[in-house]
Amino acid sequence: MGLTTSTSVSSLLCFSWEFCQIARKKYAPDLFIVISPLYIWLSFMSLQPHKEERFLYPIYPLVCVAASAVIESFTDLFRDKYNPYDNSIKVMMAKFLRPVALSLILCASHSRTFSLINGYAAPMEVYKILEHHDDAGTVR
Repeated sequence: MGLTTSTSVSSLLCFSWEFCQIARKKYAPDLFIVISPLYIWLSFMSLQPHKEERFLYPIYPLVCVAASAVIESFTDLFRDKYNPYDNSIKVMMAKFLRPVALSLILCASHSRTFSLINGYAAPMEVYKILEHHDDAGTVR
């Protein structure tokens, strides 16, 4: 659960890399060698009874690499069947899919960052108020 909360859409794309035939054809076996520790790490961590998000931090870059391979291969889904300069609906959808996926990832990432800033900003707000208190800077 912590992986999908932290990386949102990227984690879903990361797991779809293995099933996306075009991405596998294009990048295998080089990319699989790079991201295989991701699958090994997740297989061992999913067996742990006590799961914490901090144990997933080392694999976040690998999640991003696997997700970027899937996003980059979106346009290749239609390239072999259609002319990329054609204005058919499938070609337009392929051109539209990559920016939409990247926009969803950016929006989800920014919303998580803003919620963390908003949720954990209370100590900083207290310090701002205490700075203007009459006893600020005096030692008793």
